[in-house]
Amino acid sequence: MIRNALSLTIVLFSLMTVGCASRKSFDVTVTNRLSEPITVWMTKAKPGKGDQYENGWMPPEVLAVGNTQRLGGVAVEPGSTAHAAVTGNFDSDDVAVLRVYRSVDLNSILAIDRGSPDRLDIPLDPGKTDIDVVKQNGQLVDVPHAHGDT
Repeated sequence: MIRNALSLTIVLFSLMTVGCASRKSFDVTVTNRLSEPITVWMTKAKPGKGDQYENGWMPPEVLAVGNTQRLGGVAVEPGSTAHAAVTGNFDSDDVAVLRVYRSVDLNSILAIDRGSPDRLDIPLDPGKTDIDVVKQNGQLVDVPHAHGDT
């Protein structure tokens, strides 16, 4: 009886931990409508278990301390478009975030804090995202992509 109760507890615990994370896919296209280059970077709002980021989802401030995961950012020249299709595992209380920096230099990127007019933090829903990055009143903003323009 105790063995059956223990087995049931282990199975239920396993189901609960598996159900907490889900695999989500993002198809992101960003067009730079500024007169200067930008860097776009996919990350997560928070690290996973053990304060570790999944491979490919590490933010620049963590990458800068010497981790060997692949670089997550892409420089986008004025008038150019970047596209990425990425998949990751997400806990129920986590989201994908597209960061946009008005810089291509890692040292400068690290100095641009959340809330700066030179940085956007865009929470993403799974699926397609197609935006243009523009500047309004000195602030970077994202707008739906103008599909007639390339």
